[in-house]
Amino acid sequence: MKAFCSNCGSALPNLQMEGKLLVVPAGSLDTELEKRPNAHIFTSNKASWDESLEEIKSFERFPE
Repeated sequence: MKAFCSNCGSALPNLQMEGKLLVVPAGSLDTELEKRPNAHIFTSNKASWDESLEEIKSFERFPE
């Protein structure tokens, strides 16, 4: 079951797999993340544009 903040709608940490797994959405963290992803899962169902995303233009904030 997923949980969301009643003020802003952000995803909150939640228990899954009958309490065996605690999922903490990265967007809910307020400290530096030192761990990097080590896998890209469910790629047989990924969007057709989900390739080499690190190569496209990125913006630190909304572009002007």
